[in-house]
Parts: sequence; structure tokens; C-alpha cells
Amino acid sequence: MIILNRVYKSASLLFVLITCTQCAGSQQIDKKNPVEIKEAYFQRWISGVEGGGSGLMVYIEINENTDVQLEHAYFKGKKIKLDHKASELEYVGHYSVVSKRPELIMSDNPKEEFKNKLPDVEEKIPFKLKENECMISYIKNGKKGFFKLDNIVEKEMEAYPMQRRQ
Repeated sequence: MIILNRVYKSASLLFVLITCTQCAGSQQIDKKNPVEIKEAYFQRWISGVEGGGSGLMVYIEINENTDVQLEHAYFKGKKIKLDHKASELEYVGHYSVVSKRPELIMSDNPKEEFKNKLPDVEEKIPFKLKENECMISYIKNGKKGFFKLDNIVEKEMEAYPMQRRQ
């Protein structure tokens, strides 16, 4: 019984150590960027329509198309998906904050309150970044990697019109 207990504890400890080292090793940050960045900046935006929200857009322009696919930008505490058209050399990430809160159902009947939508919980980013730093996740040859961009420039805020043009 004592031997079985020791084997169980050793196996558990080994499992925990392997799991922790795998997690730590999976987020190695590359010293050199896998793509040449021509320009990287972000721009805040605000909607002129009530409930239209606000947010920011991240722009990353590369010098040439490569086999590297940029996936996400970790910027200002947010994880932002990067979109890319094959014919273009620019990746764009959109982050939106909807200013209109959904109505809550308040009722004496608890079953009615179950119809309330749960609030969206933002994923906490796994990096500690300075104010103007951005971490980029990418895929190259089926392997995921990360690299950091320093000094992301902020361009003038974009204010969208209050009404749609007719």
C-alpha cells in the first residue's frame, strides 16, 4: 500500500511538472520578426450613432507576402483577431466596445430571469506589455510563434458620421 501511494504521488508530481513546462515553453517570443514590417499603427474610432459603440483598429503593413500568417494582436490588454486579404499587404484588427447594454429581465419568476444573456468575459492576455507595445501571434509552417512590436504609433481618431449618407 505504501509503495502504491508513493507511485501515485510521484506520477502526479511528474504530470504536474510536465504540464507546467509545456505551457511555459509554448509561448516563446522570437527575437527576430518572421516578416518585415513596413508600418504598424492603431487608430481609435467612435460611432456617431447612439449605441454604435467605439473601439480601436490595429493596422500592420508588411513589405511582401510570405508563408507567415499573422493571427492575433495582443494590444492594450485585448486579444484582437487580424484579418488579411491575400491580394493586400496589410493586416487589420478590429476591436469594438458596444456602448448599449442589453436590457435585463427582472421578474418574480426565476425562470424568466434565466432568459438573460450572460455578460461577455474578455480573455486575459498572457503577456505583460507596455502602453505602446504589441505582441503578434503567427503561424509559419504549421507552427505557432510570437513576436513583439515596439512603439506602435497612434494616428488621429476616426469619428464616423451621425447619419448614413443617402
